[in-house]
Amino acid sequence: MRVHFYANMRTLVGQETFDITELEDSNTLGSLLAHLVQQFPILKSYLLDPTGELRQDVPIFIDGRNPRLGNTGLDALIDPDAVISLFSPISSGRMNVEVMRDSS
Repeated sequence: MRVHFYANMRTLVGQETFDITELEDSNTLGSLLAHLVQQFPILKSYLLDPTGELRQDVPIFIDGRNPRLGNTGLDALIDPDAVISLFSPISSGRMNVEVMRDSS
């Protein structure tokens, strides 16, 4: 897997990309986030809410697709050759899948 960091995420980790050859538990979004937080502890509060779930205001894409569009959440499977894109949290004007679903 290759993780691309954009905007402030890139500044926080000090690099543009990070390659992961293997995750400890499984190739899921949750395992990926746990691995990233272990490698870059500063990311914890930027990626995860107090309950350990992915923050709603963090744009993340797996092979160009928003994993929030599925119903698997942190259990979303990630291909070993996937490209993950992480962007800085959106603090204003936020519109994401969870907000749209809650208003339906």
